[in-house]
Amino acid sequence: MMISMARGEENAAQKLADATISFFKPMTAEITAIEGARVTLASGEKNGVKPGMRMKLLREGAPFIHPVTREVLGRVESVVGKIEIKDVKPESSTGVVVEGTVEKGDKARISDTKIRMSFYQDKSIDWYLADECYRTLKGTGRIEMADSALETSDEAKLLEDAKKAATEVAVLVTAREADKKTLIRERLFWVSDGSKFFDIETDLGKEYAKDLQYGAELFSSNRGEAVLTYDLSFGARLVATGDIYGDGRKEILLATSRDVRVYTPAVDLQYLTEIKGPSSVENVWLDTIDLNKNGRDEVVIAALKNDDVVSSIYEYVENRFVLLWEGKYFIRKIGEGLIVQAYSPDTGFTGDIYELVWNGGYKLGEKVKVPKDVNIYDFVTLESMSGGRFIFAYDDKGFLNLYDDKGIRVWVSSNNTGGFPNTYKKRGTVSYLDPGVWAVKDRLVKVGREVLVVERIPVAEQARGVGYKGSRIRSYRWNGLSMEEGVLIDGLKGSLLDYSFSGETMAVLTSPLFGIKFGNILKGDNPLGTMLYVYSVKGR
Repeated sequence: MMISMARGEENAAQKLADATISFFKPMTAEITAIEGARVTLASGEKNGVKPGMRMKLLREGAPFIHPVTREVLGRVESVVGKIEIKDVKPESSTGVVVEGTVEKGDKARISDTKIRMSFYQDKSIDWYLADECYRTLKGTGRIEMADSALETSDEAKLLEDAKKAATEVAVLVTAREADKKTLIRERLFWVSDGSKFFDIETDLGKEYAKDLQYGAELFSSNRGEAVLTYDLSFGARLVATGDIYGDGRKEILLATSRDVRVYTPAVDLQYLTEIKGPSSVENVWLDTIDLNKNGRDEVVIAALKNDDVVSSIYEYVENRFVLLWEGKYFIRKIGEGLIVQAYSPDTGFTGDIYELVWNGGYKLGEKVKVPKDVNIYDFVTLESMSGGRFIFAYDDKGFLNLYDDKGIRVWVSSNNTGGFPNTYKKRGTVSYLDPGVWAVKDRLVKVGREVLVVERIPVAEQARGVGYKGSRIRSYRWNGLSMEEGVLIDGLKGSLLDYSFSGETMAVLTSPLFGIKFGNILKGDNPLGTMLYVYSVKGR
């Protein structure tokens, strides 16, 4: 039987997720009667029991006995079967044994371990709706989701796929239009025997659909417009966002070659404070992170200094920035932590990559395992369906690569990303040989199951060093078999210098062609500077 929700919900995806999770509410129920394969439980609707639920049958075994006092501490419980609930009353329920056997004294239980689930959709539902359902389900914390490249509403095919993934439950979401409404349908199946135990359809709701579609348009075509645009009069080169003051609001940080300035985004950028750097430094990386968990984001800066590199961590304390840590490493944020790597003027990056951890102070942690020749700014990690991890990384020529958890490359992009603006000469030991270059690669940002990547379009393909006529931000998602690609933000003029994704906003920093605003020359204004675009983001 399919349940219908005629009234539109404020958040349809959350409503579906709540209904789904209700089948896996942790509970223990006493068995009061057994008639063949039919059992009666002393728990019912008031306890959250629902038709379609499956509960494990537990049987007590030998007792735990204290070795000294000989006191009985408890008894071993073993799983002997499984029941499915069929009928529910307010204070009792009945079910049938679907696996194993049941005896007097057994208990029925749903544990608090995560449910392994496979998620499926077909072509009837737009990706942004399906993605919202996927993320909301996973965000409950009760689901261990197994991704699938299969797009189908064929129940036999998805159940076969789910069995291969060794999942317990399969969820299928589809959509249809009716009476000028978008209706989302969700079906849940027990993978072991293919039985459908839940079927629900709900109206998406006009306002909620509008909000979701806005996010999809913003990040799937060139129709998205920045909600804020700032014409900067100074040469910013790096951007980050963070809660510097610990008040729950995000500030925008812009770094020049030597300084880091903090602003409040409004109709005009409102200057708040800054970190002044010495004239001998060149900032090459900027991040924010609350690694010490005190509610305020630290500011993380990597800079070249003369013939060396120095990284710094600052925090805003009592109306000023305080230096908390400094070291001769490159540094960056990855996930919820920091990593560092040493510098060599001969090669740029050298040695292994290490975690930088907080333990009453900032200290080197464990070595980070990455494929050979992958350096600190080259990569992000992705989870694989088998529980391992992939490494998504640039190579030195700007091509994108995907490595499995054994370090084997399983995919490489057909084109490079157009080159990197922060490129430096290696120090040569032989005067007549070109030692080559090294580069601080562009920021790779993992958003859900996607990786965001900067792509630049050269003025001339045969003369890439001349400049860039345009830039875009692309997305890449590995579906287990192939790489899915898309364009998130397009039509940016000149070179994209840096960007920051905070989960709510995306700040994009660009430089005009050749770094000169020719229109400003004609108007008598400062021809040097950069553009900052801020996009409103609902998340991906």
